[in-house]
Amino acid sequence: MLRTLTLLTILVTAAPALANEVRCPASLTVQAQPEAPGGWSPYPAKDQHAFAGVTLVEGDRAAQMAAPAPTALEPDRNLRRGRSDIRQWDFPAARRDNVFLICRYAGTQATLAIDLPRTVRRCQITEETDARGIVLDRPATPPQFLCR
Repeated sequence: MLRTLTLLTILVTAAPALANEVRCPASLTVQAQPEAPGGWSPYPAKDQHAFAGVTLVEGDRAAQMAAPAPTALEPDRNLRRGRSDIRQWDFPAARRDNVFLICRYAGTQATLAIDLPRTVRRCQITEETDARGIVLDRPATPPQFLCR
């Protein structure tokens, strides 16, 4: 059965401590509306999805999100500490182009996006890895992410 996704996003996080901090919501609720073939009755469902990662993109958000795949910014630094992979993006004080954040969630193609305030100077994500340094698809602890 084919499913069409109608997105209902419920932001399940408290407001950031500082006005210039940006965090992805910890989870996303997606409402799925099935397309029923003849004779079948569709019954929608709501699914909860945990935060899984981020993509940072430079440029016009509407144009980039309409593209098949937004062009992601490469991190300025990539550090490995024990079983953690830390990626960091640094932004100059006089940034001319818009930068926006795409929050990704496990088990869905639905995403959330937000323009970063021009006051944001750094974004950092810490993700759990295996012994070889590969980021886990299903980590024991969710990724930690913050822009400020």
